[in-house]
Amino acid sequence: MPLARTPTRHAAALLYTPGPPPCAAPPPVLEYPMPAVVLDHIILPAPDLELAAEPFLRLGLTLTPPASHLEGGTANRACFVSHAGAESYIELLTVHDRGAAAAAPANASLIRALDSAPALLRLMLRTEDPRPFDELFPGAVTSVRTVSRAGGAPIADVAEMADAGRAGCEFRVIRYAETPSARYARHAAAGLFEHRFPLKRLDHLALIPADLEATTHYWTGTLGVAVRGEIEAPGMLIRQLAVGDTTLELLAPLGADSRLAARPRGLISVAAFEVADLASAVALARERGFTPSDPGPGPLPGTRTATIPPAECSGLALQLLQHV
Repeated sequence: MPLARTPTRHAAALLYTPGPPPCAAPPPVLEYPMPAVVLDHIILPAPDLELAAEPFLRLGLTLTPPASHLEGGTANRACFVSHAGAESYIELLTVHDRGAAAAAPANASLIRALDSAPALLRLMLRTEDPRPFDELFPGAVTSVRTVSRAGGAPIADVAEMADAGRAGCEFRVIRYAETPSARYARHAAAGLFEHRFPLKRLDHLALIPADLEATTHYWTGTLGVAVRGEIEAPGMLIRQLAVGDTTLELLAPLGADSRLAARPRGLISVAAFEVADLASAVALARERGFTPSDPGPGPLPGTRTATIPPAECSGLALQLLQHV
């Protein structure tokens, strides 16, 4: 007799159902028990790890020391931010052993990215649900591997997912060996949340899906993510997905003359971080040699933004965002 599935930890997610036109009342939703996933970190390929780290350090951000992984020939540095007891981070990821990296199928997209223009590569989603990955995401997992530190201590299990096309971008799901509270305490004790630049939290990321409705259904139905809202901005529809403390924006062009219409589909290489005082953050960035845009109204109501261009941050645009 097959064992009954008895989740030990899960969250009620919202399964999106297409409804009224943009800017009308939110569409009806159905409650559906699904495993909760949240954004853990984003991966920025770094052909030269120290060169990629330099602008983040110059801006005043604290990074982890360089660290190698036991398998796969990769190494990283990371920039953590915390908010309300939760954390997320930017991972600068490189290959230090090309032969070992090429032998690991999971590194294929990283190697391709390192050989092209630098840009945001992948989202890493985290789950705390202890069930096997193939039970959490039936039919969506191709393999599971363990990532370990150079000394052999396990860091996390990582699920390779089959449906990056349906998701609109490359992503993987991670489950750490440590508990969230233990990881947070270790990072806080190491001073990784202490920066000389006033980032509060990772506010949002964005992608342009090939099919807005199919991508929405994948995130809600397969990954158990809720639709947080929907906003019509000039030339685009912004559908907001709740991935923990961060929002993932699905951007769809409204009409052939939209500025999004000709843009490539997939992740946009920009990360929007909340700041308490936009004007002072912009002034501080300029003092440190960056050229952020002048502060102005953001695409979302009640926001003001300025952006440090990607060429100045190793291929990742840093949008500074203040809620007003």
